[in-house]
Amino acid sequence: MKFSIAKIPAAITLCTAYALGCLAAVGVGPEDKPAYVPLFADESATPVQEEEAAETQEETEDAATEEWGHLTGKFVLTGDTPEIPDEVVDKDQEACIVDGVVPKDNNLIVGENGELSDVFVFMYFKDEDSPRPEVHPSYDAAMEEPVVLDNVQCRFVPHAAFVRVGQKVILKNSDDVGHNCRLTGFNNEHNINLGPGSSVEVMLEYPENSPGNVSCDIHKWMDSVFFCREEPYVAVSAEDGTFTIQNIPEGTWEFQFWHKKAGYMRKLNVEGHDVGRRGNIEVTITNGETLDLGEMTFDADDLR
Repeated sequence: MKFSIAKIPAAITLCTAYALGCLAAVGVGPEDKPAYVPLFADESATPVQEEEAAETQEETEDAATEEWGHLTGKFVLTGDTPEIPDEVVDKDQEACIVDGVVPKDNNLIVGENGELSDVFVFMYFKDEDSPRPEVHPSYDAAMEEPVVLDNVQCRFVPHAAFVRVGQKVILKNSDDVGHNCRLTGFNNEHNINLGPGSSVEVMLEYPENSPGNVSCDIHKWMDSVFFCREEPYVAVSAEDGTFTIQNIPEGTWEFQFWHKKAGYMRKLNVEGHDVGRRGNIEVTITNGETLDLGEMTFDADDLR
């Protein structure tokens, strides 16, 4: 049987005309053209990816319905600041003493006007049954970033560090001499040897009620503090004595203040607030507002 290519256009025209006639017969015009519905919502996404996307969307919607506020303040040491002693650098002096300057004890860092660094501010829970806060989604990205604790010129950097349960911690040694890094908390403990230029990744699995200690057994003067909690509402005061905690759920909460040379700062003066024996105060967080605790003072005579 012979088939003529020349007749194909005519056949297509005839079929098209027939189809349009059928549509017209049932009352379907161009304006009634149905919308395209894809076979899959996202043909490139796996079921797991679609489930994760749905959970993210749900978290975003939940955050939009929640109400959040912020907390800020400044710590100032009053009275005569005690003299800061030199560290006893009795080993690896070529690496640990820079330009002939013996480092000072960095457990107490005070600015020219009394600004107090390294004060931990964190939520206080009386017992296991105390309500825990919702976590704002803005903290998710920070949770994915590791906390780095470095050894630099025989000092731990930073001197005070906060890490969440399950967050990666990189113990690093930027020095040309070996160190060990001993983290000692009530619930977490690691002792890691670090050769020159090396690093090791660890993870803290349990929350702490108060900050723990970091030390180097090789260089006895080296120490710092760390704090591990599940919730992210923790801050460490900066060199200017200030701190800020963002996106706290609206409501009434208790916060504690702790410093290595003061312990729980029960003698901290906070205007308009009574400070408890555990260095805790009650605050009320209001949606869209920042509660400023102002300049909080601590007498140098109350340091330990």
